[in-house]
Amino acid sequence: MKKILPITVILVTLLLLLSTASSQAKIQITFMTPLSGADGAYMDQIIQNFNKENPDVNVVHMVVGSSVEYKQKLSTGLATKSAPQVLLIRKFDLPMYLNQMKGFTAGDFAKYGINIRDVYPNLLEGLVEDNKYYGIPLDVWIFYMAYNKANFKKAGLDPERPPKTRDEFIKALEALKKVTPKGLTPYYENPTWAWIFVHFLWQFGGDLLTPDFKKPAFKDAAIQTLKFLMDLQERGLFPKAAVDPGPPFQSGQTSVLITGIWTINPWLQALGNNFGYAPCPQVGTKKAVFGGSHIIALPEVMVSDPKVYNAAMKWVKYLWDHALDWYAAGQTPSRRSIATSNELKTKLPHIYAVAQQLPYVKTFQFFPYISEVLDEIAVYLEDVLITRKLTPEQAMERAEKSVQRILDDYWSTVR
Repeated sequence: MKKILPITVILVTLLLLLSTASSQAKIQITFMTPLSGADGAYMDQIIQNFNKENPDVNVVHMVVGSSVEYKQKLSTGLATKSAPQVLLIRKFDLPMYLNQMKGFTAGDFAKYGINIRDVYPNLLEGLVEDNKYYGIPLDVWIFYMAYNKANFKKAGLDPERPPKTRDEFIKALEALKKVTPKGLTPYYENPTWAWIFVHFLWQFGGDLLTPDFKKPAFKDAAIQTLKFLMDLQERGLFPKAAVDPGPPFQSGQTSVLITGIWTINPWLQALGNNFGYAPCPQVGTKKAVFGGSHIIALPEVMVSDPKVYNAAMKWVKYLWDHALDWYAAGQTPSRRSIATSNELKTKLPHIYAVAQQLPYVKTFQFFPYISEVLDEIAVYLEDVLITRKLTPEQAMERAEKSVQRILDDYWSTVR
């Protein structure tokens, strides 16, 4: 006589089989990012929402904050075919890996509902070869001018009209000097911060390298930049020593910083109505502002399986569609349609104000050793701006020779 199983046993068995089949069908995507700061929590929330809404894909967030460690992990992963399927990588870390990333035509992106032509063209420089795009700029971490509105009022300045030109900037600093405690300066920043040096270098019309990456191109503009900063120092408007600018600005003792968008949320919370934010003043001859991007890229070796590729692109499209959630972390849009939108202006007015600089944002040249080039120049900043051991001319002549050696070494290894 056949034994009949109870209906509950049959139902449980069916549910287990369905659950097993579902878990086997789920594709895991590893998403490696450098988001080791507070912005990582925003990305974690976006990932959590995606995983809830897409039961067939599971995105795992791998955070590697250090550029050096990030590149080591990526290099090893590519060599062993164990790299993440999707990357969020700083643009200046990407050049040496570009030929290992999957290329897309504008039509390929369009199939997934991504309009790559909505991205500001200046952000795509270096990412396009033979009409193929090897990455998508998700955002721009741009410089802006942070200022203390209460101090502007004390100094007799209109806090709703921050300086826009070199003359206005210097006049504002002269007025703010009168309300700045002794031992501090109204514009209080570390003089040897390499990124602020590059920001001003670009405004004085220079660049680190020639377009073909064969020779240094910074000397003349760098000398102008250093002389500008030295003039601010002699006027008592800018420090002559290495400093930590954050605490004095947050306490209201100092008044102005030209710094990165990643600071905007903390200072909004700390300073409230006294916190002002505006585009950077133009102190040189060229309208330019320092910026960088996090790039979405897919290692080609990791998405050769069509199922994995489609799962990875589903996640990429989700990031594209939920970019505004990411910009709330303190990033500016990479896309014109968002940067100029009323939605951004309404939801994130501070980001909208800073985003108006995006048409003239400039990023590091797409050269594999651009960080090493900048590090070599930065060695000489202290000799000019702190110790005064060298004149700007002497320092940049020496920096030029050091950078040329880096370039010669690189090109000697390239066929």
